[in-house]
Amino acid sequence: MARKPRIEFLGAFYHVISRGNQRQTIFHDNADYLTYLNRLEHYRKRYNITVYAYTLMPNHVHLLVETHETPLSKFMQGLQFTYTRYYNQRYSKVGHLFQGRYKAILCDRDAYLLELVRYLHLNPARMRRRVDPWRYKWSSHKGYLGKGCPVSIETRFVLGQFGKAIGQARRSYIQFMREGLGIGYEAKYYDTIDQRLLGDEQFIEEVDRKTEGKREIEKRSLRVQFSELLDAVAKVHGVEPRVLIRGGRQRAWFLARAMLVFLGREWSGMRTKELGEQLHRDPSVISRLYRRYAERRDMKIEERLARVLKS
Repeated sequence: MARKPRIEFLGAFYHVISRGNQRQTIFHDNADYLTYLNRLEHYRKRYNITVYAYTLMPNHVHLLVETHETPLSKFMQGLQFTYTRYYNQRYSKVGHLFQGRYKAILCDRDAYLLELVRYLHLNPARMRRRVDPWRYKWSSHKGYLGKGCPVSIETRFVLGQFGKAIGQARRSYIQFMREGLGIGYEAKYYDTIDQRLLGDEQFIEEVDRKTEGKREIEKRSLRVQFSELLDAVAKVHGVEPRVLIRGGRQRAWFLARAMLVFLGREWSGMRTKELGEQLHRDPSVISRLYRRYAERRDMKIEERLARVLKS
């Protein structure tokens, strides 16, 4: 199937993945990593790109970026071309360094930024030869701790999810990172709609408006109001709806609450922040509940829920 054209507009947020051609190594030593990061910072400033996170691995790159006046394609062309030129000159090579066209997933920033930052920063821990992500030099993790970073990273939005005081926010961020250790590859971050987008129905409609419907995005079905979903989840679990959304740490209904969070995102199009407000929990807890249920979905109960919602 032919690739569809990229979706680009002012304020678009992307998870960019670029791999070495035929999985070849693209960074051999510190000089290579630093050259790429210097190129990244150069084009970030030149084209007014917001960089939320990056992780450079020996044979591929992950970036979380937001565009403004300049489209992603122009930014990436400059970054990839100049690094390839440097690489070929240094190693006496010719031809392509990167594997075809980089992958750029247009994401719902509000719903996925927090989790994607963690996913990128923990990438070194998922290597065959595991690397300590806290000590890995070639990710933007240290930028979130207030340490020096070759690229200017926008950390305020993410840290702001954990609190107003910067010290407490960083401590909560570190705890959030620790909770993600041991999580392997997560297909949900690559389970795109129409090969290009990561988000819910509401996000797709927003993209349609911003692009004036020119990209002909194929949509997914099954959307329900959160209030209806809450009643249905409570009914199949035999509990009062208020029990699932009140504050506190009631362990008895953890799985029901995790299901509510997951389906609240997937079926009701709720954002992490909105779910946190409904369930009186902070975004990191909502992300943890979502992940726990995503790992072990109960399809039989979901089928019962669908029947209840259609009745």
